[in-house]
Amino acid sequence: MTIRTRLAVQFMLLASFILGGAFIVVYVSSANYRAEEFMGRLKDRGNNTAKLLIQVDEVDEHLLAKIERDNPVRLPEESIILFDHHNEVIFRLGNVKVAPIETSFLDRVRMEGEIQQEFDEREQVAFLFSDRYDRFVIVASGRDIYGRSKLRNAGRVMIATFLIGQVLIFLVGRFYAQRALSPVQRLIHDIEDISAANLSRRVQTGNERDELAQLARSFNTLLDNLQTSFQSQKNFIANASHEMRTPLTAISGQLEVLMLKARSPEEYGTTLSSILDDMHALNRLADRLLMMAQAENKAPASTFAPVRMDEVLWQARAEVLRIDPGYAVDIDMADVEDEADLLVQGNENLLRSLITNLMENACKYSDDRRARVQLRTTGSELAVEVEDQGIGIAAEDHERVFEPFYRAQNTGGAKGHGIGLSLARRIAELHGGRIALRSSIGMGAHFTAHLPKAA
Repeated sequence: MTIRTRLAVQFMLLASFILGGAFIVVYVSSANYRAEEFMGRLKDRGNNTAKLLIQVDEVDEHLLAKIERDNPVRLPEESIILFDHHNEVIFRLGNVKVAPIETSFLDRVRMEGEIQQEFDEREQVAFLFSDRYDRFVIVASGRDIYGRSKLRNAGRVMIATFLIGQVLIFLVGRFYAQRALSPVQRLIHDIEDISAANLSRRVQTGNERDELAQLARSFNTLLDNLQTSFQSQKNFIANASHEMRTPLTAISGQLEVLMLKARSPEEYGTTLSSILDDMHALNRLADRLLMMAQAENKAPASTFAPVRMDEVLWQARAEVLRIDPGYAVDIDMADVEDEADLLVQGNENLLRSLITNLMENACKYSDDRRARVQLRTTGSELAVEVEDQGIGIAAEDHERVFEPFYRAQNTGGAKGHGIGLSLARRIAELHGGRIALRSSIGMGAHFTAHLPKAA
């Protein structure tokens, strides 16, 4: 069942419940009013008859019977019976057969004052009539033929109106459901036209105000993120392939040259040493690509644990010196005195990779191949400052150096793949932090990683 039909059916059921409830209330109220009105007429007829018979001396039973026989206000199948205090019938009006009235019923009437009954579409009222000398019981009954006929007719009209209303409500509900869902249908058509080949297309946002417009905007935002992700993936694959092809091409080329003819042991050793360097570079590139993939997975914060940043700094320093023993890293933690200020909530491997990349980058581009690292605390943040005295970074490249595989024009022949800084920023953002850069050409670079302290 489509949403349009389901909404129409639900609207029909809801309206039917309300309409049916209203009709039932009207019918029951009309039925109660008819019964009360007819009982009142029966009681009036009984009262009038008793007054004529008992209080008017000139009227006897035969005269009263003659008067009532021709009375135009007589009720259909009317029966009026008067009982004295001995429960004897002193007057009976009407030829309709009625059930025998027992003494116990008359006693109840004398105790309760009035009793109303209904049986076989016949109403009956029994009540006391007091005179100066005696108390009588009057039992009046009859059939409300016209009232019941009107009530049945009203019921038939209500049922017919209800059934016709059901059909009309369903059709109107389906029409308005179709109108209300037309933007959804348009949205579906727009979405069906979007594929991986044309992610630049966007869906219409309609009137920009209702919930469907919000849904369209959210979907467009999702498409923006998907397009960015696809483009980043495409660029990543292309750049990664290019960066990995360079050392692989160098390795295969050196091996092919080495196999052209016999070489001296010195030549073999030199070539193998060069190949080993290329293999190390390829291995570091693979490690960084894997680390970048791990950072892109956005590990949930629930898996983070408190990490001591002083230990991370020393581990990162040892790793940088292992990469190139010619590097030097100076660490200053004098500004941090409280052990609690050293804790960061995060992933130790990722944080070590962040610091290692900043240290290696500083050593690589510094004239003295030295990185100066300072750990300090600022309020709710812990800052790791990494500074070098190298070639510096032009102002227009301050943002671009954090893009994957981008390298500034003044890097010269320095080995690298343009992954380190982008990976460092991604790891900082994953931990709720950021990386700031201050640098200019010839004045070195100053990176500061701001990380929130563990709560």
